[in-house]
Amino acid sequence: MQSKIKQSILFGVGLLGLASVAQAELTANVGVTTNYVFRGVTQTDDNIAIQGGVDFTNEFEHDGSLYVGAWASNVDFPAAQADGFEVDLYVGYNFKLNENVKFDVGYIAYEYTDSNLTDASEIFFGAGFKDLFLYYYVGDRDGGTDYSYIDLKYSYAFPQDWNMHLHYGNLNDDAANSDAEDVSLGVSKVLAGIDFSLTVTSIDSDSGVGDDEEVFITGVKTFDFK
Repeated sequence: MQSKIKQSILFGVGLLGLASVAQAELTANVGVTTNYVFRGVTQTDDNIAIQGGVDFTNEFEHDGSLYVGAWASNVDFPAAQADGFEVDLYVGYNFKLNENVKFDVGYIAYEYTDSNLTDASEIFFGAGFKDLFLYYYVGDRDGGTDYSYIDLKYSYAFPQDWNMHLHYGNLNDDAANSDAEDVSLGVSKVLAGIDFSLTVTSIDSDSGVGDDEEVFITGVKTFDFK
């Protein structure tokens, strides 16, 4: 209960901050993926997911941006006899030290409609140099189990508007008393206003449970309301 109260307070603070400025930007997105994979693990039992979200963003004069949003997807976990929907609420602030050095800090709440799935919340810190970004997440699951996650990302723009995305992640899970590493390689391109991506991902854990490779395609359409 305390976790949900904290989520509501932080989310409300973000909304109030955006309401106090005159030039907040509103965007929405709708997407379809052949497999919803999060940190190397399928969240839909290797099946299709329909996803969507909404974001409010305001850029300040000192090169900082306040953002708040919500995102949702269907999920399916046969081993836990659970399905339904995941709803993420988040608020954050990013800013630039200069054109090359960037920082990001925020909070995410992961909520599930199925009571067999455990809600969680994370505080994150990010630092980037040009196209390389490092994020560090500290998470807490309802029930008191803690974890941390390191996310290293690199993007490179090719000619003809093709983009390459590299990712390395490391999960330290106190509940499982083990580590897991996931890596991914993806390419993306915007066609007819839709951002298409093809991603290959692999995960390797100390326990060996859930180790797998995935290949999936995602298409996302973003709408800008001005």
